[in-house]
Amino acid sequence: MELIVKEDKSFLKQIPNRPGVYRFYASNDKDGELLYVGKAINLFKRVKSYFQKTVQQSPRISLMIAQIVRIEITITENEASALILENNLIKSLKPKYNILFRDDKSYPLIRISSHQFPKIDVYRGKTNQKMNQYFGPYPNVHAVTHAINLIQKLFKLRTCADNVFANRSRPCILYQIKLCTAPCVGYVNNEQYQSQVDLAIQFLKGNYTQIVTDLTMQMNEKAEHLEFEAAAAIRDRITLLSGISGSQIINNHNQPITADVVVAKSHSNKVFIYLISLQNGIYSGDKHFIINDPDANIMVVLEVFIQGYYLEHQHTKLVYLQIDEKINAGLDNEFLQMFYAATKIRIISARSAMLRKISKMAEVNLERIIKNSNGDNELKIAAAKLASLLGIESVNRIECVDISHHQGANAVASCVVYQDGKIDNSLYRRYNLPDSVGGDDLAGMKLMLERRFKAVDLPIPQVILIDGGITQFKMLKNLIQTSELCGKIRAVSIFKGENRNPQYDRVILNDLLVVGYRDDPGLFKLLQGLRDEAHRFAITGHRKAQIKTMTVSGLEKIPNVGAMKRKSLLTHFGGIKGVMQASVDELQQVTGVGLVLAEQIFAYFHNE
Repeated sequence: MELIVKEDKSFLKQIPNRPGVYRFYASNDKDGELLYVGKAINLFKRVKSYFQKTVQQSPRISLMIAQIVRIEITITENEASALILENNLIKSLKPKYNILFRDDKSYPLIRISSHQFPKIDVYRGKTNQKMNQYFGPYPNVHAVTHAINLIQKLFKLRTCADNVFANRSRPCILYQIKLCTAPCVGYVNNEQYQSQVDLAIQFLKGNYTQIVTDLTMQMNEKAEHLEFEAAAAIRDRITLLSGISGSQIINNHNQPITADVVVAKSHSNKVFIYLISLQNGIYSGDKHFIINDPDANIMVVLEVFIQGYYLEHQHTKLVYLQIDEKINAGLDNEFLQMFYAATKIRIISARSAMLRKISKMAEVNLERIIKNSNGDNELKIAAAKLASLLGIESVNRIECVDISHHQGANAVASCVVYQDGKIDNSLYRRYNLPDSVGGDDLAGMKLMLERRFKAVDLPIPQVILIDGGITQFKMLKNLIQTSELCGKIRAVSIFKGENRNPQYDRVILNDLLVVGYRDDPGLFKLLQGLRDEAHRFAITGHRKAQIKTMTVSGLEKIPNVGAMKRKSLLTHFGGIKGVMQASVDELQQVTGVGLVLAEQIFAYFHNE
């Protein structure tokens, strides 16, 4: 249904008292600008409220109403359909006046496969319940990794890839450090392994009491058969399990809760949200969100968040919501009705002492996030100070470069970026340098900067920061002056002071101006942070390059190790790591590898 807005408001009579979605446009054209998308249980009442003078609107919404020329109405079967349709339209059309919640991530799951000897791993994507079992989703990959590490310690399930599992001829290092039972080489039969899988599933469901009961029975059975070492190992697992259970924030396993605890606060035209996820009574992770609040209305923002997040991630049926105590209001009843109809998720306040404790913890973390968010302003102030010292209008982008290598090999240059008030790791870049650079940092830096200046698709920074003294500063300055970017970029260098104490660092801004830490600690916080981050990023890249050299091309560089021997070695040891860790005697067990060749391979990987 399409309506043209008129001053006499006669168009309102055509709007039905039905659930649905409405769209406001700024022109009569079909391709006119979309201003806003909304939903309602009663379309007539909702749309009418925008055109009533008695209803108080924010300045931003009032400006939007003044631009409405055309309205499109879509009637839906029920309120659930209206909420889902609105969410889809906002995501696809991105209306000008809607508050947008962007969260396109797929959250990680724990997957237990359906193999004869099931594998446990981290999984993202569509699930196939017929083939595998899934647990989660978890708020972040660290929570999943932590859970899998615990399961390996307790139940020793395999985590290796199928091709590695199928080609093992001896146990890997995980068996040696007691994190796997080596089903790949038959050290445990299918029945024994499956019993451990069943316990792991009970663990992921939070049934700790049942696991302890089962393990205690196993321990007593082993003791009765005088298998005291096996009984002691099970005892240690029970102790570990009890320790894990006791250290959890939520450990009421008689009443396991699967729910999210959500705390929200408004600060500086933003709404800060902290979410703690509970899986079967166990704390499984947390995450936070920051959403713009242009109308200073936390309830509207919370509705946007709850709708956008839980329509995509329906991993719970219960959300405990705590809003800033200063705000004496709650979510709109109509929204709660529509949301429940669409998702069957209930939103209530935390009543029990246990949940209030969780909410308090979330609140403390949220305060820390709000406090840290103010750090962006500090960086902007520091950037403005730098611009003043350099005599330029503003500094919106700084690029800091560094080099890492090992005796000239695998040299990697890094470039980290400050842009628009924050150090943005999504803009970082690495440059692999040729072996001809050797250990000459100046030559490597020069080569890297020449490549950077040729990258016309990248924004031009106002400042390039380099780690070094006057020599490095002059090199950078000369390089800029002889490039097409002369006059557009300023050179700055930072060098370490006495005893490498950060408070004695110095910054060179030009040939005559050297600034000390005590002159402006805020400025140094920005520049030192960039310098240290560039150093870390360069070292990380160098180490990856070094490992790649040793693993990917390592065997190829060893004399008398051809394609067939490489394949035999990798198959026998299950990968390059197994080859690197093997002794001379173990290497000789591979077909075609004698004592001399085994010693050569061992010496290559151990720098002998």
